[in-house]
Amino acid sequence: MVTSSSSVSGLTAAWRWALAPPWRYVPPSLALAVIAVEMLAAVLPRFLGGLLILVSMLALWALLFTLASRLLLLRAAGVRRMRQAASVDLPPGIAVRHTVLWVLASLLLALIHGGTGLAGLVPASLVLALILPGATMVLSAGQSLSDALYPPEWLQNLRRLGVVDYLVLSAWLAVYALIYLVVSGVLADAPGWLRNALQMTWWSAGLLAWFAHVGLLLHAHRQTDDRAAPPPSNVPSVDDPVALFEHVLRNGGDASLHRKLARTLEAAGEDRRALIHGQVHVQALVLTFERPTEALEQADRLLALDPRFSLDDPVVMRHLIQTAGRLGTPELVARLCRNYLARFPGSLVAADIRLTACEALADAGRLNTQQARDWLDALADDDLDAAQARRLERLWQDVSRSVRQDQ
Repeated sequence: MVTSSSSVSGLTAAWRWALAPPWRYVPPSLALAVIAVEMLAAVLPRFLGGLLILVSMLALWALLFTLASRLLLLRAAGVRRMRQAASVDLPPGIAVRHTVLWVLASLLLALIHGGTGLAGLVPASLVLALILPGATMVLSAGQSLSDALYPPEWLQNLRRLGVVDYLVLSAWLAVYALIYLVVSGVLADAPGWLRNALQMTWWSAGLLAWFAHVGLLLHAHRQTDDRAAPPPSNVPSVDDPVALFEHVLRNGGDASLHRKLARTLEAAGEDRRALIHGQVHVQALVLTFERPTEALEQADRLLALDPRFSLDDPVVMRHLIQTAGRLGTPELVARLCRNYLARFPGSLVAADIRLTACEALADAGRLNTQQARDWLDALADDDLDAAQARRLERLWQDVSRSVRQDQ
């Protein structure tokens, strides 16, 4: 396990990365941009000046989170030199989602501060400091903003890092925010452009270091928590699939050993054991080995053995559904959604899963099936938010077009 001392020492390494080229140029560049915007806004009419500041700040935040997200992923991938950076891709839309998440957190704190003062601001800040590490890791994995606001996802990341390391991230985030507020108070009487530029310098530097710290911890846990396969001499032969099955369930193994066992059980016709092992294998591929595409491929093979196959963990099951959606496999999305709803009928996200399933069937040209009609009828009774209601409306429009084409 990664210890608290290693995670604290990781802070030093994180700051070294944040202060190394090219990241060291980000805080002063953003500060200069803030000064330029403030000065330009001062000579514009009040409305236009305020609009310029709002749009510019959002753009600067998006740029900052693009760079911070890239730094996190580079460190999580174990990249040590920038010439290796080209091999790491950012998930699409990651900067926008991070910007929205952190702007929402900032607005929430501002509203609480305005309504309750410090009495409400301090506990609210502590709660957000506990939530944001988990939510940030969710977004950095390429998941949606709704996933980042889903409490079981935070707990999944807490279990992944361990309580101590997770709390270290929360504590450092709280310290960075406290220093930001102290700087704001000390510079209360300074010109606005100077105060905002210095605040941007500190916050951008601290945020880059914090994101690098998250990446370092993810990489450290990936290196130490992957349950390595025992020495080959202790691993039963594939000629004895039952012994190999019992060995892996008891002792674990690396990704290659799990893959070998899965193929061995399939070849031996050991469907029951293959399905039991599949629960462990697919979850390990998603959470431990971070190979969602391979997890989806293995889930597809398990569905061939048992069309009702579903993981016991709803959060990991949603990961599979989202991966299938990103890879453009609507038929697989629909099957996984069907099994999710059968396994977790009372899920808080059941309506969203039904919508996703219907959208997948629409993409596959199968929205006129009985299964799709059953889901659409169930959605009529669901309590949908505005975005979900718009998705449902588009689905009904697709149904109407399909009916007209069939006439």
